[in-house]
Amino acid sequence: MFLTEVKLVDIVKKQFMYKLKAYLSVFSSLLTIQIIGILLSTTGSSSISMGTSSNGFSLNVSYYTGDIIIIFTMIWALISAIIITTKAYRNDDFVFVSNRLSSNLSNIVFLLFASIIGGITAMLSGIFFKIIMNFILDDGNVTATFIGFQELMVGIIASIFYVFLLASIGYVIGMLVQLSKWFTIILPALFIGYLFLGVNMNGEPTFILEIGKFFIEESSLLVFFLKVIVAASFLFYVSIILSNKMEVRQ
Repeated sequence: MFLTEVKLVDIVKKQFMYKLKAYLSVFSSLLTIQIIGILLSTTGSSSISMGTSSNGFSLNVSYYTGDIIIIFTMIWALISAIIITTKAYRNDDFVFVSNRLSSNLSNIVFLLFASIIGGITAMLSGIFFKIIMNFILDDGNVTATFIGFQELMVGIIASIFYVFLLASIGYVIGMLVQLSKWFTIILPALFIGYLFLGVNMNGEPTFILEIGKFFIEESSLLVFFLKVIVAASFLFYVSIILSNKMEVRQ
């Protein structure tokens, strides 16, 4: 019996605080990707336009949104989660007296924190983008519409959950790749195959598209939150199991 008993919670907390300082490049890349998203949005790539004409007059209406910023943030979360499963990042945990469980838990907490930052900044970047477009296109015929506080909070929370869901997917993909390098070939091949197929032979949505609709088309916010929590928990659970099949140190 030891005089000092090390608790799992304390180890996870120390590892999380360490990763928060060591993985600053993750947040700098978030800033970069969101700036790129804003720049791409200003070109009209995320705009919706419609027009009409009557009696010699023409009217064109464009709706500019910051959706591309959120999409880029989700992609950032996916890639970042894959990166922290690599050998270089995993070996950082050996500066602590830890095990696979504490390492995975600290990674999950870090990804949750990163998702919160990503979701908040994505929504705020969308508002910032609308302000920019209001000044750029201000010719007297521009109307800027901003959401209320309640809608903003709902949007932020929903963005956080979407980003966290993509992070959990990226984490399990990273673990699969670390378990076997064959997945670096198999997973992209499956993804590209689904992109080219789009729909199956009967003209119905593929399995991946059905999964996407399962989350995106959910009308109840509470049910959506439950879906994401259950799905992310399952994916992280699978990731922990996969990590236990790896060597102690590679």
